[in-house]
Amino acid sequence: MDSNLPQPSGNKKRAADELGLRWRRMDVLEVVLDESTDPIFNILEDGTYRYVNRAFSGAFGREPEEVIGRRIWDLFSPEEAEKRMKVIQAAFATRQAVVFDVRVPTQAGDTFYITSVKPILGPDDKVSSVTCISKNITERKQVEEEREKLIHQLQSALQELRTLSGLLPICAHCKKIRDDNGYWTQIEQYIRSHSRAEFTHGVCPDCSRDFFPEVP
Repeated sequence: MDSNLPQPSGNKKRAADELGLRWRRMDVLEVVLDESTDPIFNILEDGTYRYVNRAFSGAFGREPEEVIGRRIWDLFSPEEAEKRMKVIQAAFATRQAVVFDVRVPTQAGDTFYITSVKPILGPDDKVSSVTCISKNITERKQVEEEREKLIHQLQSALQELRTLSGLLPICAHCKKIRDDNGYWTQIEQYIRSHSRAEFTHGVCPDCSRDFFPEVP
């Protein structure tokens, strides 16, 4: 090397090294974000996407470049977009992280996520954007829905099923039962109204001999 050529100063060399290290870290970070199976995106206060990873854009059948720069209303129905914007605006207003469950309609059907919304502060100490990270909880939601359905079915069955318990006042002669209102009713009617049992009628051997002796 020609010793007469100007050599970079120590400060400039350190700055160049730090810049190179920063770019290498950015490259690694981009790979990590793009390869994540969790949807990740950064969005402005007006609903414009500054960054989305492949897991997010892929849910809409698009590449990240096709989503970045678009607004939330370009991807979701007005109703769904407004729901999400309320959470985003709350994060801007409160400067606090927000965690919420969200339904995402996709080409393959509804998918459910738990999403954390983290405000990002700019140089002026104001919220410049929010970063959102979502975790797919569709399977958990399906299990919860099945459990709620089962609980509802069991509760309905319990409401329909009424059991007999305690002492029943029954006539020693005609076998009628006195109900809670003081009325005497046939035992079949009482049991039918207090349970899901139904009756069929026949004649027992003793009664057959006493009342129908001519029948062999």
